[in-house]
Parts: sequence; C-alpha cells; structure tokens
Amino acid sequence: MLALIASLALTQQSNAGLPPTILPDMTGESVQLPDPNAKATVMLFIAVDCPISNRYAPELGRICQAYKDKGVSFYRVYLDDSFTKDEILSHGKEFKMPNTAFLDMKHKLVDMLGMTVTPEAAVVSSSGTILYRGRIDDLYLEHGRVRDGEYRRDLRVALDEFLAGKPISKPFTTAIGCGIPGK
Repeated sequence: MLALIASLALTQQSNAGLPPTILPDMTGESVQLPDPNAKATVMLFIAVDCPISNRYAPELGRICQAYKDKGVSFYRVYLDDSFTKDEILSHGKEFKMPNTAFLDMKHKLVDMLGMTVTPEAAVVSSSGTILYRGRIDDLYLEHGRVRDGEYRRDLRVALDEFLAGKPISKPFTTAIGCGIPGK
C-alpha cells in the first residue's frame, strides 16, 4: 500500500512539468529552461562536495559530448549556496562538464522537477514535459556498493529512446546519491 501511495505521489509530482522559466546562470546570463531551441533539455543536479556526483562527472561529460549535436541541451544545477560562483565554475572545468551552470539555492527547480538527491538527471521536452527523471545509470546498488558487470545506462537509454521517437521505457528511476541540503 505504501509503495502504491509513493508511486502515485511520484507520478502526480512528476506530471507537473517545467513551465518556461528564465533564470540567471552562474555568469549572470539569463537562460530559459527548458531550452526552446532544443529537442530536449537535460538538467544534471550535482554537488561540488558529493563524492558520487564527482565520480559520475566523467560520464556526465561524455554524455553531454555525445548528445549535444543531437539537439539536446545540458545544464548543471547546483543546490548548495555554501560554494562560491568561482568554485562552482571551477568544478565544471575540473570535471570537464562544459555546460551552463545554475545555483538553485531556493530549490525552485528541485521542487518543480521532484529531484531527491545528487547526482540526478531530469530530461524535459521543449514544451516542459518531464520525459525522464532519475539516476544516470544503475551502477550503484546502494551507497558504497557498485554492480559487478553490466549495468543499465538509464539517462543514455532515455535520450536514445526519445530521439528515436519511442516512448521512454523507464521514465522514472530511483537515484542513489547525496542528500539535497535543506531537504
């Protein structure tokens, strides 16, 4: 029964979507989310000091590189305002994540998209519909324990299915990561 209630709450929260929202990025430029010029907008919720976010950083950089020429926009969303603008921008450079960064210290995007931990990804259509929300992949079984062998690359699968015009087979997955400050 509790699983059903949690599932319904997740579905109701997830269907809210993302209305056109203009936010300042870390350089002070105004950016509209979702990106009206992209087929899909991916928001990567990460943290400077989350070890799991940092372990995923190389893969996130590879995903950004693989899909940027396919009409997909990528944005990093940081949730902890205890880091300076320079630290956040350096974090992106250090981990070779070339996308625009936002600081969501009031958790506006977190709440609209239903994010729960870092790292976690949201894929949103140009109309604001949440297409996918959840983990980058299912490598982590739990904190500190990774899967041996094959694992599902959920974010890549979701993007591939969407770009091929197919329904996303797993639109919501549970991410394992660091808690969101203040939540």
